[in-house]
Amino acid sequence: MSKSAHLRRASLKLEEAIAKLIIAKRELLNARSDQHVRLALALAEIEEIYEILTDPVCTPEITEADLDEIRGNFCGEEATQ
Repeated sequence: MSKSAHLRRASLKLEEAIAKLIIAKRELLNARSDQHVRLALALAEIEEIYEILTDPVCTPEITEADLDEIRGNFCGEEATQ
């Protein structure tokens, strides 16, 4: 598997993780758990990594077509062609 493919898969997995962590953070807030603060900090770091991976300037290995695929396949499903 090429570097570009690994980066594309990592971006998809990060996007999935971010969505799940946002829900978990909301649940912790609803439970009035102080752990939501730690989760919010970790989530911010993960979101920053995702932004770097999907920024064509920082990660030129991921093309605009790759970004469209990442954004279009939120659940990490393979694109049908």
